[in-house]
Amino acid sequence: MFERLKKELDEIRKEKRLRKLRVMEKKLINLSSNDYIFLGSDIKIREEFYNKYESLMLPLSSSSSRLISGTFKEIEELELELYKIYGKESLVFNSGFDANSCFIETVCSKDTLIITDRLNHASIYKGIIDSKTKFVTYEHLNMEHLERLLVKYSEKYDEILVITETIYSMDGDCCNLKKLIELKKKYRFDIMIDEAHSYGVYGYGMVYGHKLLEEVEHIIIPLGKGGGSIGAYLLTNKTTKDYLINKGKKFIYTTALPPINIAWNLFILRNMHKFTDNIKKLHKLKYFTLKKMREKGIKTSSKTHIISIIIPEIEKLEKVVEEAKEKGFFIYPVKEPTVPKGTSRIRIGLNSSVDKLQILDFLDIVKKFF
Repeated sequence: MFERLKKELDEIRKEKRLRKLRVMEKKLINLSSNDYIFLGSDIKIREEFYNKYESLMLPLSSSSSRLISGTFKEIEELELELYKIYGKESLVFNSGFDANSCFIETVCSKDTLIITDRLNHASIYKGIIDSKTKFVTYEHLNMEHLERLLVKYSEKYDEILVITETIYSMDGDCCNLKKLIELKKKYRFDIMIDEAHSYGVYGYGMVYGHKLLEEVEHIIIPLGKGGGSIGAYLLTNKTTKDYLINKGKKFIYTTALPPINIAWNLFILRNMHKFTDNIKKLHKLKYFTLKKMREKGIKTSSKTHIISIIIPEIEKLEKVVEEAKEKGFFIYPVKEPTVPKGTSRIRIGLNSSVDKLQILDFLDIVKKFF
């Protein structure tokens, strides 16, 4: 086994695709973080949280699954608050990966057809594969292709689940929610939406913001990005929630998140209205960055706070990353197989702590390589 693993790693290293763990140096300006509205890094927000819960000495471990002794009152408060905001039943998972994969592999059956965006997250495909149900993919964000598939399959299946994300993490592009709902009214299917990169950035998320909660049956909200935390919410109906509690292996056999993390998630949820300035600053920075990139001739297909700059040549990509580090910026190179061959890139995750002058300095570095 050792020799086989070593051989595979040598091949990856030869192709300059070897992944490495890199320590984030605090002195560097972080342009690879997913902490988009700076909730996870803001010392003042953290101090406010600890001052609120200091006397409670919240446990750092649940030491059990939810079904044994891991259902603390904090998690019940959180799920009740989610119901007040979204009007849906909720279930808290330990990660977005677990929430996506567990939901799909548990509720879908041989009678279900899954229609999934081709570029959906690996956790979604993990759930699809483990569900052993039939699935087809539609071209990325192509609603016309999705409709052709619905025409082909809508009469053949009693259960169709269409899965999409709101904002995609590698290209920074968005699902057309309005068109998706139009298709739902024309054909018969359920919708599952992953809001990993829109929660926080758009307050309670894009589905909430567009007033589409009644139209979308299942919403996954991972918290490790704009939520500044860890864990994930599944928003669904009571029957699905009860079914997952009884059948979802990743839920049943996993130690629950520690009460202190749950309390932090509840704190963020209840105070989302206080982060409006951070959100506005992020969107202003997004428009500024995209405008300056156009002026400098740096191409991107991104339209959001996630901005990808394709650099297919691995050696050039590494040089950009290295020079950026020398000039005080942390940026992580994204290579295959995370992205398709020939589309290696730097992926900028804008956040509300970055200012316009810093962006200009960074773009000047990138411009030299084009």
